[in-house]
Amino acid sequence: MLFFHRRTKGTITWWVCAIFLLAASVPGYAQVLEGKDTLFQVSTVTGLEHGIFYPVTTVGELKQHGNVGVGAFEGMDGELILIDGQPFNAMYDGEVVPVDDKTPITYSAVAFLNANRTVPLQNVASYEQLQQSIEKLLPNRNIFYVFKIYGAFNYLKVRSTAKQEKPYPGIAQVVKNQSVFEFTNVKGTLVGVRCPAYLQGVYAPGFHLHFISDDLQKGGHLIEVNLAEGTGEIGYLTQMHLLLPDNDRTRAVDLAVK
Repeated sequence: MLFFHRRTKGTITWWVCAIFLLAASVPGYAQVLEGKDTLFQVSTVTGLEHGIFYPVTTVGELKQHGNVGVGAFEGMDGELILIDGQPFNAMYDGEVVPVDDKTPITYSAVAFLNANRTVPLQNVASYEQLQQSIEKLLPNRNIFYVFKIYGAFNYLKVRSTAKQEKPYPGIAQVVKNQSVFEFTNVKGTLVGVRCPAYLQGVYAPGFHLHFISDDLQKGGHLIEVNLAEGTGEIGYLTQMHLLLPDNDRTRAVDLAVK
């Protein structure tokens, strides 16, 4: 909230301008306020390590801050895929389903993709090679990037996590029981972000990509890939908006304790 005042003939007139409160109440205003080069992140990797899987925001709120991205739902119930403003859940049983705006989010990273660079990709034999190929194109490794990579894939390996029961375990325990799916000869899209290494703990350094097929039937968190050919869109992000969990359950956790 911002306060302004003006002196007039010995008296002081005050105006209270609730600019930020007003902005929060206007649908779509967050996009204008943040600009087109902002990563909107919900919670932290350190929070996931400590089992903070509680709701922080909703899919509807998330969509006001980005149209492409990744994330996790309350209780780690599947993998969020946000593509062109449409949210999906790649679930533990392999089913991919659309989700509504009221669905609670525990962790996410999204942005409005405005491609600063579009590049062809061909004969990419592995996830490691994909990362190396993209890294060579990045002008600054100290900022965030958002990606959308469409293509024909020879092979994909993805995973998803199951909904956890309280008290929540840490993410390391969750991924021990993840489900893994393998696909061959499929067309679809990878979406996600790259985080600079110095922000470790806030976000996982490096690439975080999720896949969804053209028929919206296959998807998940990317583990391995072989790309025949495709096109990558890269958006440069020089700002970050971090939304942290704040409730009685999360306040009781000391994130400084390893």
